[in-house]
Amino acid sequence: MSDGRPVSGQLKKFVFRARSSTNGDTRGEYLEIVIPELLSAGYSFYTWPSAPLLAWYLWTQRRHIRGLRVLELGCGTGLPGILAAKCGALVTLTDSLTLPRSLRHLSACCEANGLVPNRDLQIVGLTWGLFLGDLHNLRPVDLILASDCFYEPSQFEEVLSTVAYLLEGTDARFLCSYQERSTDWSIEALLKKWGLKGALLDLDSLSESSGLVFKMAEALPDYPDSDFSDEDQSPLDSLFNKAADHLRKVTNKLTNGQLLELYGLFKQGTEGQCNTPKPGWLDGKGRRKWEAWKNLKDMPSEEAKEKYIALLKKYDPDWSGTPQKTNIDTKETWVAVSSMRYSPEPDLVHNELSLLDAAREDCGERVKELLIKKPELKYEKDEDGLTALHWAADRNAINALSAALSGGCPIDAVDECGQTALHYAVSCGHVESTKILTKAGATLLEDEEGNTPLDLATDTEIKKILEGAD
Repeated sequence: MSDGRPVSGQLKKFVFRARSSTNGDTRGEYLEIVIPELLSAGYSFYTWPSAPLLAWYLWTQRRHIRGLRVLELGCGTGLPGILAAKCGALVTLTDSLTLPRSLRHLSACCEANGLVPNRDLQIVGLTWGLFLGDLHNLRPVDLILASDCFYEPSQFEEVLSTVAYLLEGTDARFLCSYQERSTDWSIEALLKKWGLKGALLDLDSLSESSGLVFKMAEALPDYPDSDFSDEDQSPLDSLFNKAADHLRKVTNKLTNGQLLELYGLFKQGTEGQCNTPKPGWLDGKGRRKWEAWKNLKDMPSEEAKEKYIALLKKYDPDWSGTPQKTNIDTKETWVAVSSMRYSPEPDLVHNELSLLDAAREDCGERVKELLIKKPELKYEKDEDGLTALHWAADRNAINALSAALSGGCPIDAVDECGQTALHYAVSCGHVESTKILTKAGATLLEDEEGNTPLDLATDTEIKKILEGAD
């Protein structure tokens, strides 16, 4: 192992998967990352338990990390940072300056996933707590990552002092995952010392769309205990409360989409029109629940309750509103066990590709064929609102992009964040896709945060293209 690359050991494969929601296709979007590991070579040569969890969380936020300047500390094999880079972030991976073999192995992990160091991402040697030139050069950043960096108490302050320096005077955030190894260990005093504040993100923030299945608090409200007996309630309220109680027992039968729909109606029925601010982008679960409620606008409370009851009867035809005997422990049954899916995605042959698959894989002929056979597919979107144009622009899939435009796909269609295909092409730094979309008449629309594609442009050539089209 003279060059630091594994000559023996194992390859560990991680598959991150989402589902398409518009055409019933269960394959959907996915990302496969392969990590070469050497279990006996040292702790930086294999993937620690918290790294996959942090990577899963980033996968759920993949729309939001595109274009962000991301720095990962203590990378080891670099799984979270590699995923961020594959999702369009501008990534710098770091590990100890005193472990050159680890840095070389980190390079090998990147190359195993088609990422070339110093071209697609940066790899830098860094020693926590030492404020040397390399540390100064890492600023500014938008997001700092770390997984399992809090494993040795003597190094806790070194980690946090480094983080505090990188965060100082910025709006950046530090996102870390860790394994609790002792109840006697704590970083609270150190957080206060270095002027940092922390908040816990639980695993409920991961959804079915991420490849993890959580059918529980993902879409369920906190049902308050009723202060009224059935005699004090109207017939509608009584049936509504029975429906809410019954839902606790059958959540494992429903999809997250169905649960979200019921959640929105429950909130509308009990609290009226949504009057709370939209959660931040790191709270994926909260944003989806908020949107399910907000989308009901000024629907009357009684109508929301009636629709809630009708939907539950539709999703569970066996429920009639009459209490039935059950052996189910209602305190536990509303939680379904999560399961990670690590099975590789099967190869898709040409005639099996859906429109979105074809756009992702740059199969221009398949895109053309599908749009001729079924012109209505040009409006197809996945669960995040991405059309074939979005996917082609994201992947710089020129053949698919041209075919989708020729097939009539709406050039200014927006995803759930209000971004067009041009936003995607620009954010990813794809010059050719930007040229094609601009020439085809794409407009510089603002997304939900008020950013036009020009606002997101960092590449000089892309800026010139957009300024010429403005």
